[in-house]
Amino acid sequence: MTDKRDPKPEVAFGALGSDLRLSILQTLELEAREAERGLTFSELYDRIDIESTSQLSYHLGRLDGVFVRTFDSSYRLTQTGERVVRTVHAGTYTDRPSFEETAVDGVCPHCDDTELVAAFEDPFLAVTCRVCDGVVARYGLPPAQAADRSPDEILRSCDRRVYHELGMALEGTCPTCGGVMDASARTRDEPRSDEYAVVASCRRCFNQVYAPVELCVFYHPALVAAYWERGRDATRVRPWAVYTHTHEWHLDVVSEEPFEATVETDVGDDVFTVTVTGGALAIDVETET
Repeated sequence: MTDKRDPKPEVAFGALGSDLRLSILQTLELEAREAERGLTFSELYDRIDIESTSQLSYHLGRLDGVFVRTFDSSYRLTQTGERVVRTVHAGTYTDRPSFEETAVDGVCPHCDDTELVAAFEDPFLAVTCRVCDGVVARYGLPPAQAADRSPDEILRSCDRRVYHELGMALEGTCPTCGGVMDASARTRDEPRSDEYAVVASCRRCFNQVYAPVELCVFYHPALVAAYWERGRDATRVRPWAVYTHTHEWHLDVVSEEPFEATVETDVGDDVFTVTVTGGALAIDVETET
């Protein structure tokens, strides 16, 4: 076996189209998890329900390099192989998440009403306003994230994922594939087209992460620290509730291309300068004297 990988996606995905090959991957993952080791050919043959050694050799050959590698005469999963097995365990492509419709606290940024509800609207978990039907927040909801949690625990879990994924994206790393993300700035959609947002786009998988300029500032360490000094944890604020903290902030757009804006918050004396140039987002902080 070699470490050479076939660059054609259809070859890699085609290798997964077999119950036997998935069984091989799951068996190797279980051994690595429980005993932190790989399996020799004979050990693997003894643990797989398979007709012959030649059949096993054939299926290992289909997995070679992309999903399985050899090390000291034993077979182990590659990082890609591990991800495939974890996806199977998580039920990402086979299960459907469930979520009980739940009223949530907050203020609608579209109509200022407080009748918000969270419900699963396949394929998203959406927080909407009962009065104006406006979408306040939308989450991707993997089946595993919806399992063994109450509705509020699911929402809190989604909050934390959004918080960390946004941080990664704004720093230039794709939270989906780890690729490089480029930042750009543009006006927001109606009815708030007079406001601005930062969009981080992955060069590799084309994932996009969208955040209003004020949200970029809201999770900045300097502002998080300012809230903390006042006895509040900004990282625990629900994404849909950020607007209630930022709607009175003053944002002054200095330049649209390249993008530059200053943001004055109602917390402390810091003035934040947000720039997007050359595909990079930068936030500088200056304390007013």
